[in-house]
Amino acid sequence: MCRGLGTLGDGRPVPNRMNEPDIGAASTPLLAARGASLARLNERAQHPAFIVAVGLSAFLLFSLELLAGRLVLPVFGGAPAVWTTSLCFFTAVLFFGYAYAHFIATRIPPSVAGMLQLSVAVGVAAITLVSPAHLSSLRLADMPASLNVLLVLGVIAGGPAFLLATTTPLLSAWYAGRGGDPWGLFAVSNGASFLALLSYPFVIEPSIGLPAQRDLLVVALAAYAASLVPIVLGARHSATAAEAPAQADGGALSVRRQAIWLIAALVPAGLLSATTNFLQTDLISAPLIWIGPLGIYLASFVVAFAERGRSVVRACRWLMPAAATLLWLPFIRPEAWPPVPLLGVEFGALFVLAVAIHGSLAHDRPDARRVTRFYLILTAGGAVGTAFVALAAPLLFSTIYEYPLLVVVGLIVLVLLPAPTGSAMVRIDARTMIRGGARRIVPYAAAGTMLYLLIDAQRPDAAADVRSLLLIGGIVVFTAISPKILATATPLSLAVLIAITSTSPLLRTRTFFGVIEVREADGAHLEYSGTTLHGLQYTDARRSQPSTYYSRVGPLAGVFDDLRSRTDGARIGVVGLGVGTIAAYAQTGDDMTFYEIDQAVVNIARDRRYFTYLSDAPVTPTVVVGDARLSLEDQPSGSFDLLVLDAFSSDSVPAHLLTREAMQTYARTLRPGGILAFHLSNRYYSLAGPVGATARSVGLDAVSLGSHVDAGAVEKFGATDSRWLVAGRHEDVVRFAATGWSEPSDRGYVLTDDYSDLTRSLRIGL
Repeated sequence: MCRGLGTLGDGRPVPNRMNEPDIGAASTPLLAARGASLARLNERAQHPAFIVAVGLSAFLLFSLELLAGRLVLPVFGGAPAVWTTSLCFFTAVLFFGYAYAHFIATRIPPSVAGMLQLSVAVGVAAITLVSPAHLSSLRLADMPASLNVLLVLGVIAGGPAFLLATTTPLLSAWYAGRGGDPWGLFAVSNGASFLALLSYPFVIEPSIGLPAQRDLLVVALAAYAASLVPIVLGARHSATAAEAPAQADGGALSVRRQAIWLIAALVPAGLLSATTNFLQTDLISAPLIWIGPLGIYLASFVVAFAERGRSVVRACRWLMPAAATLLWLPFIRPEAWPPVPLLGVEFGALFVLAVAIHGSLAHDRPDARRVTRFYLILTAGGAVGTAFVALAAPLLFSTIYEYPLLVVVGLIVLVLLPAPTGSAMVRIDARTMIRGGARRIVPYAAAGTMLYLLIDAQRPDAAADVRSLLLIGGIVVFTAISPKILATATPLSLAVLIAITSTSPLLRTRTFFGVIEVREADGAHLEYSGTTLHGLQYTDARRSQPSTYYSRVGPLAGVFDDLRSRTDGARIGVVGLGVGTIAAYAQTGDDMTFYEIDQAVVNIARDRRYFTYLSDAPVTPTVVVGDARLSLEDQPSGSFDLLVLDAFSSDSVPAHLLTREAMQTYARTLRPGGILAFHLSNRYYSLAGPVGATARSVGLDAVSLGSHVDAGAVEKFGATDSRWLVAGRHEDVVRFAATGWSEPSDRGYVLTDDYSDLTRSLRIGL
C-alpha cells in the first residue's frame, strides 16, 4: 500500500494526523507514543483485510454492471446506447453509494457503522436478479428508451450495486481512522474493476451461462459479507472517523475548490462515453470497442493514485498539447482517417488526458480525514458526465458534438487544477519558445506522420485535406506555451474548422439508437447509420430497382425466385427496415410486414423526399415498431412463406436475434415450405458458421452464398458484395443447394440466450 501520499493544495505534504492519539491518550508522551505504535500495528494487521474487501467489492460491482447490461441489451434491440445509458445508471448508483458512505463515516462510530454495513451485505446477498424472461414486461412503450433502460437496471441491479458502491469510500475512511493511508485503496478498487473489465467479456461470459452468473453473484455477495467480518471486529481498536471541523490545510474546503474537482471528474467520465459514441458513429463501429475507453478510464485512476504513477502523470502533462490535438482533429472529416491505426492514437491520447486530469486531482486531494467527501465529489462529477452524454447530448446535438466539447473542458480544467511539481507547462519567453515548441511537436509529428502516410496509401483523395488539418494542429501544439494558450487556441481552431468543413446532408437525426444521415451523391440518396450504409435508392430511371446488398444480381434475388416458384400472393416478414429496399421485390397480392425498432428509420423510409420503396410498392407494406423478436413472439404460427432477418450488417450485432430460442420463434412463424433468409454481411464478424449451427440445433438445414459483384453491377444496380444464409426443412433447402448455395465452411457453434457471445467469430487482422 502506498504511504504518505496526501498533499495540500500547494503541493506540500499533509501531516498524517490520523496517526495521532486522542487528547486523553496524548496526556503524557509515553501514552502518545504507545497510541501511535498501536495504530501502526493495527494498520499493518488490518491492511490485507481492507485490500481483499475493497478489491472484491470493486470486481463484483464492475462484473454486475457488465452482467446487467448483458441482460438488458436484448430488451432494447441490442442498441449501443444501452451501454452508455448503463454507464449513466451505475455512475449515479456510485454517487448515491458514496453519499451514504460519507454520511455514516462522518456521523456514526465505526463499530456501529461496521455492524450496519455487515447487516446490509447479508441482506443484499439474498437478493437474486430478475429472470431475463421477465424483463420484457418492463419495456414500456410510452416511456423514452433511455429512461426505460434506467428503470430496468434499477429493478435488476439497484440493490447489489448500491451496496458494493459504498465499500471503497467507507473502508477508506475506516482505514484512515486506524492510522492507514487510504488513497492506495482507491488504486486497488480501480485495479480490480479493470480486472473485471478484462475478465467478463473474454472469460466469464463465454464460459458461464446467465443463470449460473446470477447464482455466482449471490455466492460472491456472501463472500463479500464475510470479508467485512475481520474489519468490523477490528473496529473496537479504531478511533471515530468523523470529519473534524477544520483541516490542516487551513479550514473548510472552499466551494471553488470543490467545484473544480466536480468539473475535473466530469470530463474523463464524459469522454469515456463520448469517445465510444464518436468512434462507433463516425470512425469504426467495431465490436467490443467500448473496452478501450473504459479500460483507459480505470487505468488512469490506478496510475494517478499510485505513488509510482507520479512520473507517468508528469509525462502526461508534458504530452497534453499533442494528445488533446490528436483527440479532436479526427472530428473534422472523420471519414477520411484510417480507422484501425487511428484507434491506437485516439486511445493513447485519451489515456494521456485522463491521467493528466486524474493526476492533478490526486495531487490536489485534501487531508485523509476528507476522503469520503473527496470521493463523493468525484463520483458526482462522474455521474454528471455520463448523464450528459447518455441523456442530454442526444437531445441537444444532432451529432457527437459532446466529444470535442469535453476535450476543450478538459483543457480548461487543467488550467484550474494545480499541477504536480515539475510537470506543468510554464510560461516561457521568446528565446526559449522554439526549443519548447520543438519538444512538444515531436510526439505529435510522429503520430501525425504515421496517420498521413497510411491515408496517402489508402485514401489518396483525402490525403490533402488531412495534411492541412495536421498542419493546423501542429501550429496549435507548437504555440501552446502554457495551458491557458492551449485551452484558448483549441476551441477557436475547432470552431473555425467545423464552420469551414461542415457538410449539409439532406437529413441528419439523432435518436437513442444512433445518428442517421441521408446524403445525396451520384444521382442517389444514401442512408447511413454512423459508418454503415443502410440503403441506397437512385433518383433516376433506376429508382424501382433494389440496390446494395439486395440487388437482383445478388443472393436475395435467388431467395425471391424460389418464393415465386412455390406460391403466389406470398406472406413475407422482414426484420430490419433500412430504407425499405426489400419492398422492391413485392408483387400484387403479397402481404409484406417490416419489423423495425427505431421510429426515426420508419419516418425516413416513408418520406418520399428521400426514399420511395415503401410508397411505390404494389401493396403498401405494414411496419411494426419495436424489437423484432418480441414482436414475432406474438405472431401466430404459420404466418410467413418467407422471413428475412436483416439486422446484422451493422457492426453492433444484436446477438439475441440469432440465438436458438430466437430461431425456434422464427421457425414457428413459417408456413409449410417456408424459408428463413439471414443477411450476414458484416465487416468484423464471420456469422454464417454460428448461425448455420444454431439453425441445425433446432432441426433446420442451412446453406450459405456470398456474392462478389463486378464493376458493371455496381454501375447499373448500385450492387455491393453480400453474404446470405437460408434455413428451413431439408427438402426446402435442397433447392438452394442445387443453385450453388452450400453449407458454411465454418460449422460454427450454437448460440443460446445464455451463451450468445460472438467474440469467437471475430475476423483476425482487423
